[in-house]
Amino acid sequence: MNVSLFPPGFSICSCTLDLYIRRSAPQSHNLHRFLLYLPSMRSSRIPFRWLRASLALLLILQSHVMATEASGADWEYSYDPCSVLGPQHWGDLHEEWETCKTGAQQSPISIKPSNIIVSPSLGSLRTGYDTRPAFLQNKGHEILVNWTESPGDLVIGEKTYHLRQCHWHSPSEHQLFGKRYPLELHMVHTTPAGEIAVIGVLYEFGHFADPLLNQLSDGLIDLQTQDDVFVGTIRPPLVGEREPYFRYGGSLTTPPCGEPVTWTVMKEVRSVTERQLASLRIPVHDKDNARPVQPINGRNVYMSMPPLEDHASS
Repeated sequence: MNVSLFPPGFSICSCTLDLYIRRSAPQSHNLHRFLLYLPSMRSSRIPFRWLRASLALLLILQSHVMATEASGADWEYSYDPCSVLGPQHWGDLHEEWETCKTGAQQSPISIKPSNIIVSPSLGSLRTGYDTRPAFLQNKGHEILVNWTESPGDLVIGEKTYHLRQCHWHSPSEHQLFGKRYPLELHMVHTTPAGEIAVIGVLYEFGHFADPLLNQLSDGLIDLQTQDDVFVGTIRPPLVGEREPYFRYGGSLTTPPCGEPVTWTVMKEVRSVTERQLASLRIPVHDKDNARPVQPINGRNVYMSMPPLEDHASS
């Protein structure tokens, strides 16, 4: 026979309960206040044993949360919207992360027709990549491909940015025309002066496997039991020079949310299999690792034009 600790009709929103316990964990005398917030428990007709059982459960949950946060302190932030370490609180966690809250050019954003300006002056995307030795790293929140030396460059104007690492976010962080996709790849480039440019590639589920993840399939299995795995020579994704793309000024999408970052989001959505996406999620401790979209704050998003020879041949 199943015996419930709570009277009929008793329910707790798990998100609200988690938030309350986390915030009041250092102050156990506040726990009794939570009971007052539950309308179903205000009635004096509810037996004392139910109140006692409820309080006992809250104390157990409080101890569990404190132990969990103590053991997970190294993570420092979370993607859980119910957590006090969640995205809405990043700017309050550390003084050096304040830009997550106060920055006016935060990423990701929703790219939609109302904020797009077609810009022929952008021209084709200028990239060049080759194979280089690389490691897979499990950073807890995400999986990175780190090359031992830069495998190639992105040229924007007169500046050359060197590719340093790739990582993934699931679901996608950027929204394209109102849609959030299952996966987004970030290719992080830097200049010697520390300037940052990121290429974002969106993926949807399809029959065709992603070539980069195919190269990493064995390493991703090993990453379930190791933090770093050497995966041999890896070629970065080929980002087509003739592909249209979006360009805007933004930020890092993880703390410290630094600005500015020059963002290039590819318009073409690529294919990934569900099995490949699962291989990225299994080693990490976050079910989702995507920051919510941020206010556009009057920024323009510029879209490149296909090369003229494409128009001539059509």
